[in-house]
Amino acid sequence: MTEMIPYHQQQQTDYQAATAYLASLKSAVGRRGMLSQLRKVAHILGAPDIDAVNWATLNAANVRAILSALTKKKTDEKTDENLAPASIATALNALKGVARACWERGTLDTETYQRIRSIRPPAGSRLPAGRDIDAGERITMMQTTARDKTPAGVRDAAILAMLIATGMRRAELCALRMGDVDLETGRLRIIGKGDKERTAYLRNGALRYLRDWLAIRGDGPGPIFCRVNKGGRIFPAQPLSTTAMHKIITKRAAEAGLRDITPHDFRRTYAGELLDAGQDIATVAALLGHASVTTTARYDRRGERAKEAAAACISVPYFGGQA
Repeated sequence: MTEMIPYHQQQQTDYQAATAYLASLKSAVGRRGMLSQLRKVAHILGAPDIDAVNWATLNAANVRAILSALTKKKTDEKTDENLAPASIATALNALKGVARACWERGTLDTETYQRIRSIRPPAGSRLPAGRDIDAGERITMMQTTARDKTPAGVRDAAILAMLIATGMRRAELCALRMGDVDLETGRLRIIGKGDKERTAYLRNGALRYLRDWLAIRGDGPGPIFCRVNKGGRIFPAQPLSTTAMHKIITKRAAEAGLRDITPHDFRRTYAGELLDAGQDIATVAALLGHASVTTTARYDRRGERAKEAAAACISVPYFGGQA
């Protein structure tokens, strides 16, 4: 599909517009997310990376063709499930951002830019991926990890406690700095998507696990959760990547004899627990960093239980069985 955005020189060339757009984003979390989407676009076009695409040749027609190709892209080679509408909408936002960068740099005319801006994301939605982690599973993971008294074990117990207690995105957890936490009050400052700031509070065991980790990490500046090598040496200036965070959760779940647990499952569980406890959905949305309560409502499992109960009211006689 490389003909949609050809690499040979035309009226205008701009191979750096995507980089310029990413640099304009204030949030590191947002930059990572949009970079991931733009790399998907580049790969669809047969380019090795974003700086190999001539973004100045964007127009409404080829943006729609890119979205069509993304819609048919599989989420996993092992499944037949296509990318969710929300992922397509994010890719569209990234393309609009690059188009704006081209326009500002004088490599895209106003009419073409406005036509791209007018494209609407696909309709539809998906239920949140993953599953709830029940209380027994959470206790088992915490107990198993807390038995590891190495620096990595103390760090990982604090990571699990933070995920359980705050429902943070893993990228937000990786981005936490020493200045973002008050160990006296348990107050956390979180910078989420769109560079939006919110607060969360640690209490009881979660705050104690974090204090245990920081006691051995030290109070020097840098990321709260940093790299620890196999020998137990701590590198306070080296933050964990989101990939490393995912591997930590997978490892600790496996040690506890659990399967199919991801960092996002803690977020899903956190939202469900608060809503089950009767917390106002607007409060839960604020704690999760959701721009809209509509997003938060997708994590509400109370309605699912009501549907289960309703289904049990319908009786279907069974006359089958082996002859």
